[in-house]
Amino acid sequence: MLRSMYSGISGMKNFQMKLDVIGNNIANVNTYGYKKSRTTFKDLISQQISGAGAANGARGGTNAQQVGLGSQASSIDVIHTTGATQTTARTLDLALSGDGFFPVATISDLARVGVDRGNQMGNNVITGAIDRAMDLSYTRAGNFYMDDRGYLVTSDGLYLVGETGEKTLPTPAEITKGNTALTAINVFETSYKDMLNATKVLENKANTLLTAYTEYEDALTTGNSVASAYTAMDTAYKDFNDYVSSNGSYNGSGFNTVANSFYNANGGTPTGSVVTLNNSINTFNGAPVSEIVSQVSTIVSSLITPTTPASANEDYANAPDGPNNGTYTPLDSTDVDKIKSLLDKVTNFKVDLDQVAQSVVTYENAAENLLKPKWSDSLSGEAGLIQIPLDAQSFSIGPDGTVTFVNSSGQLNVAGQIRLANFANAGGLEKAGGNLFRESSNSGSVDKNANGIQLDELFAPGTDGVASIVAGALEMSNVDLSEEFTEMIVAQRGFQSNTKIITTSDEILQELVNLKR
Repeated sequence: MLRSMYSGISGMKNFQMKLDVIGNNIANVNTYGYKKSRTTFKDLISQQISGAGAANGARGGTNAQQVGLGSQASSIDVIHTTGATQTTARTLDLALSGDGFFPVATISDLARVGVDRGNQMGNNVITGAIDRAMDLSYTRAGNFYMDDRGYLVTSDGLYLVGETGEKTLPTPAEITKGNTALTAINVFETSYKDMLNATKVLENKANTLLTAYTEYEDALTTGNSVASAYTAMDTAYKDFNDYVSSNGSYNGSGFNTVANSFYNANGGTPTGSVVTLNNSINTFNGAPVSEIVSQVSTIVSSLITPTTPASANEDYANAPDGPNNGTYTPLDSTDVDKIKSLLDKVTNFKVDLDQVAQSVVTYENAAENLLKPKWSDSLSGEAGLIQIPLDAQSFSIGPDGTVTFVNSSGQLNVAGQIRLANFANAGGLEKAGGNLFRESSNSGSVDKNANGIQLDELFAPGTDGVASIVAGALEMSNVDLSEEFTEMIVAQRGFQSNTKIITTSDEILQELVNLKR
């Protein structure tokens, strides 16, 4: 058989491989951070027909005669040129301007990583060597996200590794104090709402009674509908009086009952929900909770037994339908003044209640803050995960990789710093899928001292020759379509040429067969 047929077969296989690489490049033309590949070839082996001859006195030297037996793949190289930058204006989109890779990882040893889990909070620090606690990969794709706990992760949920910020967990004493305060506040808020609603009802009934008084006096003046005006006034008074004293249909649910539950004024000693709040958080961060108690003491005690008009039996006994069947008598001049005075007190009391509510909200926020971890404006100096609190007002990422956020109180804190990995031979990294690269034996190692990857072996962006970070942008694929199409044409023609070698060799063989007829 002709050697050319097998040479043609090897050429076809190689150009098919080249087309496979080109196809993958084109498929990833819009993949962020993708690095294109190229295929190179080398000859396979040569069969020697005759060896080289050295020159002698009579003749010059002769070259060896060799017939090549085809080609084979020499390399499939990953080209790590930087792709173009696409602006996205999204804070968590990060492009690298220069060399380096984002280190991302899954957790391989939970005992070494202080990550939040369930109701348990962690300090985000990686204990010991990074690669012994985390299964590391590397990527140029900077489209990161926040997970449900605020950690920066890839689209596949791999954690971004760097230097974590100073995160101080609440102490057991702070947790106990905060929970006790919140429990007391919840009890207080329930009673507070009841008190506020009772005050609104009291105000409405007092306004109804004041209107009935006014209409009765007007009826006496005009002489029109006096009896019906009197009946309406008497009904409004009795309803008002029953509600204030918690009698009649309001037994156990009237104003006095609710007010005494909120604050018991007997002897000026608080025994209700106010003292519950006071006893729970009286020394809460030095907050003057006693001021709340004082406010409630003054304003509730003035309304627990509101100033009311005189008894109906006293003022209206001589009415035609009264026991004496007498004539209608005008109101006592002080009755209307008493109701107006009560309404003024109620109005002021509602303002005071609002102030109390605002104070309680302040203490509630302080209690909730006791249960949260505290962040500083400094880095921890420890390798770890980067977490942005979920209640942060805003956050940003600087060119040096520092992640800062404005907390719920308006203070600027540091969540951490993104670090970058760099390799002596980036082309030696192995592609692992998902825009990830893995360290190989020929890429060079991040671990320079063979003691596990330490924080100082990952570089701050913009230092030690690694890239700086461009926030709000992404690195695009470095695939050049015009180049790929050109290479595709070359591969196609090369493949066709090798098929021609096979068909031509076949024709020659056919001629040999036909020599015998």
